[in-house]
Amino acid sequence: MIVAAGAAAQLDRTRGTRGEPTPRELAGQRRDTAQLLGVDERSAQQLIAAGGEPGRAKHPLAREAFHQGRIGAPAVEVLEHCLDTLGEAPAGLESRLVAKAERLTLRELRRACEQAIALHRREVLEEKERRHRDQRELVIGRDADGMVTLRARLDAASAAPVVALLDAQVRDAFQRRRDDVVVADADTRTAGQIRADALVMLAQHCLGCDEPGSGVRTEVVVRLDYDTLRSGIGVGSCDSLTGPISGGTARIMAVDAGMLPVVLGGESLPLDWGRRKRLFTPAQRKAIVERDGGCAWCLAPPTWCVVHHVEFWSDGGRTDIDNGVLLCTGCHVRLHTGEWELELRDGHPWLIPPAAVDHTRTPIRGGTARLDPQAIA
Repeated sequence: MIVAAGAAAQLDRTRGTRGEPTPRELAGQRRDTAQLLGVDERSAQQLIAAGGEPGRAKHPLAREAFHQGRIGAPAVEVLEHCLDTLGEAPAGLESRLVAKAERLTLRELRRACEQAIALHRREVLEEKERRHRDQRELVIGRDADGMVTLRARLDAASAAPVVALLDAQVRDAFQRRRDDVVVADADTRTAGQIRADALVMLAQHCLGCDEPGSGVRTEVVVRLDYDTLRSGIGVGSCDSLTGPISGGTARIMAVDAGMLPVVLGGESLPLDWGRRKRLFTPAQRKAIVERDGGCAWCLAPPTWCVVHHVEFWSDGGRTDIDNGVLLCTGCHVRLHTGEWELELRDGHPWLIPPAAVDHTRTPIRGGTARLDPQAIA
């Protein structure tokens, strides 16, 4: 922190006496800081950028949080990029994002900032989607050993059905291993091998097979509110993707075959089934996905998750949406083997850390609501 502040102050002095530092001076400062701190030059640049005086910074709250040791330099970089993109940020947004940066991982913070940009600068999101659409590609090649290689870059609308299909194949294969010892012994494929096999199977099916090749059904869920469905103005989301999508893209995806549009505010199915059934119904799962948005803990996509009873079914827990939470397999195991606790409050999941992690045991909002740039908690 002290080294970063000193490097930033030296650059400020250079600007004050001779104008902007030359590229060579900037590179030397970055190299010297990296050697002094034992970090790479990318990390050194982040530290120098964050180390300037908060009072002279364009976004002082982020710099102040860094100087106080509440957030790291990479978080400052993410926050300042978001706020610079927004331009005139809404009142209070910087303080809310800084508060989130203190609780979120860097990856989660990036997602929260993406949401903020999508909400307040819709044109930026739409322009990015147009650029991604123009830049989509799939390149076929061979490696040195003769294996065929595929390298693809896809826009959100193109990627959604691909990701949904491949995730469904991996989830189904892993579930069958858990359910059948014989299958577990016979099927030793990695997740990457399962995806490769699924792609081959899809190609074989398209070359003339009249029946679905996998027997595993899935659907791509596109979420948008009624006004966005009608006008195309607004922001939507897709269960197979981690970032927001523009209203126009959501509308296009919602009318495609194989896509399931979830229009918020519309009529819902009866979802409370009591305790007679142990497994949650597809309709209940859709409602819980709508509420949690992904794994309530690590925010993994819904396609990686199953619905778990908060109060165990064997202990009398009901198979209702008010007793269900979306968790990936890894987080489900962590919850049962660690000291973290999970509660539903007013129908929403909250994670309670053990005292060893947070001595105040302050609850953490579960699911993608944790990324909402409008909320502080």
